[in-house]
Amino acid sequence: MYDFTPKKYTVNLFIPCHMDLFLPYGVQPILSLLERMGEIPYYNSDLTCCGRQFLMRGEIDAAHDLAFRLVRYFDNGYPIVCPSSDCVGYLKKYAKQLCQHSAVQSAVAHVVQDSYELCDYIVNKKHVECLNNTFGHKVFYFRSCSARNIYPSDDAITLLQNTKGLELVTDPDMKLCCCGNGDFAMHNGELTELMLKQIVDRISSYDVEFVTSTDLHCLQYIDAYIATRNDVKFNVVPIAEILKSEK
Repeated sequence: MYDFTPKKYTVNLFIPCHMDLFLPYGVQPILSLLERMGEIPYYNSDLTCCGRQFLMRGEIDAAHDLAFRLVRYFDNGYPIVCPSSDCVGYLKKYAKQLCQHSAVQSAVAHVVQDSYELCDYIVNKKHVECLNNTFGHKVFYFRSCSARNIYPSDDAITLLQNTKGLELVTDPDMKLCCCGNGDFAMHNGELTELMLKQIVDRISSYDVEFVTSTDLHCLQYIDAYIATRNDVKFNVVPIAEILKSEK
């Protein structure tokens, strides 16, 4: 068993590469939320990629090496919390397959079984449905493909519904994809733009102030698209910022 973590910690915090690169300030609200619930997060700055993009491009060796690295560093018995459902879904679905020849299968099972998206961890592991937070705005919740595929119910909705002052808007019939797979977007620019336009136009029809999601990749793609338009009146906000907000 590889144990790189001091015993004083209670939970592993995994910050994915797309957050580390493009939203580094978003880590603090997550740390604050976990600490408010009595957790002592362990964050290893060397771990910033789950390997998802490499596997999607067919680079199996690179995906294997990154998955094994995660398994090795998280083999400490603590639950793993990640603020993006796409990375969590990837680990749950592919870590066992990629690390099938690992000598420590118990460590692989730990990553598969004990990895949580942030809202999932708060509601189902900590059994907290109300954080006594306040966010006085009209917010659209975008349920990503990964969230739909992993979770039969959505714990983010529970936390948002229990946020003081927040007017929540959802669209259960909205099954649109943001094309958050970077490789797809790079090779299919016009199609990606069309799909993002459909998402943004539909959200705009609800006259909201913000859009949020448990999938940071989706939020970044939506944010990048609305920056190209002058007629969009809503902004993007990571869900951790809402859950930590007091105004």
